[in-house]
Amino acid sequence: MANIAQISSLTGRAAGLLTDMIVAAPVLEVVEFQPEASDHLLATGRESASGSSARNEGDPAQRTVVAPNVVPRKLRIYRREVAVDDLRRKDVSAGRATPQGLLDFYDNQLKVEVNGMAEEFQSELFVGTDTTNATGKYQMLGLSEFVKDGNAAAQTTRFGFTTAEIAAMNQAVALTLDTEANQNTFIELLMRVIADVPGANAIHCNTRLSARITMIAKRLGAAGESVTSFGKKVSTFNNVPIVPVPEGAISQVESDGDNADCTSLYIVRYAENTGVAVTTNSGFDFTDFLTTSELAAGIARIQMFVNLAIQKRNAVRRLSRIRL
Repeated sequence: MANIAQISSLTGRAAGLLTDMIVAAPVLEVVEFQPEASDHLLATGRESASGSSARNEGDPAQRTVVAPNVVPRKLRIYRREVAVDDLRRKDVSAGRATPQGLLDFYDNQLKVEVNGMAEEFQSELFVGTDTTNATGKYQMLGLSEFVKDGNAAAQTTRFGFTTAEIAAMNQAVALTLDTEANQNTFIELLMRVIADVPGANAIHCNTRLSARITMIAKRLGAAGESVTSFGKKVSTFNNVPIVPVPEGAISQVESDGDNADCTSLYIVRYAENTGVAVTTNSGFDFTDFLTTSELAAGIARIQMFVNLAIQKRNAVRRLSRIRL
C-alpha cells in the first residue's frame, strides 16, 4: 500500500506543500494510491469461485477457470499554476524589496493554490461524476456517484459491477439520531455494516455527523483514538478511524423523498488492488519556479493525475438517509 507521500516525488519545497495539502484535506492521510498509466485497464476482483475447495486425500483439486474482469479507465487532470509578474521581481532588482521577501510572497501564493487543489480533490472523492462538470472539465469518480442512494434501477454499472451489486452496497438508515433509542439502533446497524467491509480502515461522514457519532461512541464505550501514517491523531469507532469531511463533500441536505436534511456515511477499506484506491501515475507533482540569483521566475505548477478505483464487492458501504 502507498500513501500520497510514498508515491509522490518530493524534493525541497514540495514536501512542505504536501504537508499543507494534508492539513487542508484530511482524507489524504488515509487514502491509498495505486500506480496506473493515464489510460489503463483496471482488473477488478468480481469473480466468485465455484464448487468446494474441500477435498479428500487423493482427489484432484477443484479447478475454476476465470476470465479476468477488466475495465478501461482514464486518469483525470487536476492542475493549478502560479505565475509571478515581473512587477514583483523589479521591486527586488530596484532595491525596494528583499529577495527573501519575494520568495515568501511566492510561498504564500503556492500555499493558497495547493490548499485549493487538495480541497477540490477531497470533495470530488465523494461528489465527482467521472464526467464533465459545469465548466466542461472532466472530474474523477466520487463515492456518492459510485454508490447512489437508490435501488438497482437508480444505479450505474461501473467497474463491471452490476446495478444490483452496487445497490447492495447502500443501505437506507431512515433514522433520526435525536433519541437514545434511535442512536442505539443506528450503532447496531453501523457495527453490522462495518463487519461487511473486512479490514475497514476509514469511516467518512461530514463534520456534523462525526460529532454525533463520537458523542454516541463515548456514551457506549466504543470511542478511541489512533494515529495515521502521517502521525496525526484521529478519533475511532470500535478501532476504525473516523475521518470527517466538510459538508461540501458529504452533504447535510440529501433527500429521502420527504425530508431534505439527510446525510450519508461511508465505510471504506483503502487498499491497493483489493479495496478502494486512487489510481495515479504521479501522486502529487510539483514543478518549482526557476531561480536566478535568488529571484524566482516563470511559473510554478502543482498537479495530480488521479481517478477512483473500486476493486472488490466488499470494499465500500454507504449508509444513507441519516438525520440528526
